[in-house]
Amino acid sequence: MSSTSSDGHDIARSVGDIERDLATEARDLSDSIKHDYSTSAHGIVPLNRRRPLWHFAALWLTFSSGFSYLFLGFVIHDGGNSLLSTVWIVLLGCAFYFVYVMAAAYLGSRTGQTHTLLTRSVFGISGSALVSLFIFIGAVGWAGFQANLTAQIWDGLFGWGHVELLGIILGVVMVFNNILGFTGISVFARYIATPILLIWVIYLVIKGLVSDYSSLTGTPKATAGGLTLWPAVGVVMGYLAYGNEPDIWRYGKPRFWWPTFAFVFSFIAGLLLCTAGGWMMAALAHTSSFGPVIHFTTHYSFFGLFWLAWILATVTQVAINDSNYYEAVNAVQNIMGGWRHWRRIYTCALAAAGAALAAWLVIYVIPNGFIKMATFLSITAVSATVIMVIDHYLLPRMFRVSRSLFKVPAWSETAWINWPGVIALLVAVVWGGYASGLWPGENTTTYLWLPSVESWAIAGVGYVVAVAIMRAVTPIFKARSKTLLGFSKPAREAELRPGEIDDLAAREYETGEGRPVVGEAQPI
Repeated sequence: MSSTSSDGHDIARSVGDIERDLATEARDLSDSIKHDYSTSAHGIVPLNRRRPLWHFAALWLTFSSGFSYLFLGFVIHDGGNSLLSTVWIVLLGCAFYFVYVMAAAYLGSRTGQTHTLLTRSVFGISGSALVSLFIFIGAVGWAGFQANLTAQIWDGLFGWGHVELLGIILGVVMVFNNILGFTGISVFARYIATPILLIWVIYLVIKGLVSDYSSLTGTPKATAGGLTLWPAVGVVMGYLAYGNEPDIWRYGKPRFWWPTFAFVFSFIAGLLLCTAGGWMMAALAHTSSFGPVIHFTTHYSFFGLFWLAWILATVTQVAINDSNYYEAVNAVQNIMGGWRHWRRIYTCALAAAGAALAAWLVIYVIPNGFIKMATFLSITAVSATVIMVIDHYLLPRMFRVSRSLFKVPAWSETAWINWPGVIALLVAVVWGGYASGLWPGENTTTYLWLPSVESWAIAGVGYVVAVAIMRAVTPIFKARSKTLLGFSKPAREAELRPGEIDDLAAREYETGEGRPVVGEAQPI
C-alpha cells in the first residue's frame, strides 16, 4: 500500500516538474519576443533563463534533419558511394564536428553571449565586423540554397515549375518566422517539425531495409557533380557547422558534457537516418534529379498523399531555415542593434533580401555553389569560434593572460583590433578558401582533404603561435598585452588573478530557488 502511494507521489511530482518546465518555457519564449539578448544593453542570458535539455534535443534534431538531408543522401549516392560508405561518411563528419561543437557550446553557455557579441570582446571592432560579415554572407547564402531546395521539392511534388522564381520568393517569405526572434525556432522544432519528422523517417528507413534490401546493396555508379569521400565528409560538416553555436547554447546549462545527449540524439535520429533515407530513395528511384526523387518518395512512404508531403516538407524547411536567418539576424544586430533608431524588423528585411539574391546566385550562377556554400561557414565562422575558445580557456593557462567576458562592451568601449587573432583568422580563411576552391579563378573541383578541419587547426595553432611570437619579439608585451590583444574597456578594468577565467558562470551560481547569486566560481 505504501509502495503504491509512493509511486503516486512520484508520478504527481514528475507531472508537476513538467508543468513547471512548460510554464518556464512559455515565460522565456514570451521574453524572447521582447528582446533576445543580442545587443550590448541586453547581451547576456541570465542563468535563471536557461532552458531544459529536451528543448535543445528537439531543436538540434530539427537543425540536423529534414528534406535537405534527404538531398544530402541523394548527392552522396550520386557520388558513387554505397549505403555503408554513406553511413561511414556521416559518422566521420559527426565525429569531427562533435569535437568542435562541444567547446563552442560550452563557450556560449558559460558566457551567455551570442557569437557576434563575443567577437567584440575577443577580436575588437574591426575583427568583429569582419566575422559578422562572414556570418551574414554564409547564413543568407545557405538560407537562399534552402529556399531554392524547397522550390525544387514543390516542383517534384506537383510539377509547378518556376523553380528559380519560387526560390527567390521563398528566400524573402521564410524570414518572417525570425521576426519573432528565438520563439519561431522553438515552436517549429518542438511542436510541429520534430514529432512528424521523426515518425516519418523511421518508417521510411525501416520500409526500405525490410522491403527492398536487395536493391540497396552494392555501389552505385558515380555521376558528374556527385560527392566523393572527403568532399562528402566536408559537406556533412558544412551542413552541421553554423559557427555561431554559442548563439543557441547560451540558453543551456554551463556544464561541458551537458549537451552531449542532444548532439548524439540529433546525429543519429536526424542526420544519419535522413541521409540514409535520401540515399535509399535515390537508389530506388533511378533518377539523377532530386524533384523526381521526392515524387517517388511520396508514393513510397506517404501512400501518395502529396499534400501531406508538401506540409511536412514546407514545415521542416522553414524550421531549418530559421537557424540560417537567426544567424544572419544576430550578425547584423551585433553591428546595428545598439543604434536607437534601428529595429529588428529592418535586420530581417536585410536578411530576406540577401537570401533572395543567394537563391539565384548559389544555384544558377556560382559553379558548385551547393558545396561552396556548405564549406564557407565551416571555414570562416567556425575558425573564429575556435580562436575565441582558445583565447578564453587556453591563453590564461599558457601565457597567464586573462580576458574577462563577464560584460558585453558597447562599441565605444571596444578595442580596435586583436592583432594575433585577426591575423590567425585571415590566414585560416585564405587557406581554407584555397583548399576548397572558393576563390575566383580556382579550379572548381579543388578540394584538399578536409579544408574546414585544416582551417580550424590553422586558426587555433596560428593564434597561439602568433601570441607566443609577439611575447618573444616584443619586450614590453607584458605591459601592453591587453592593447595588442584588443582588450575592451570592461576587460581592461576587470581585476583578475593571473590565469583566471572570468565569465558569467564563473561569477554566479543558481540557488535552489533558481535565482542567480554572486558567489563561488562554478567548476570548469
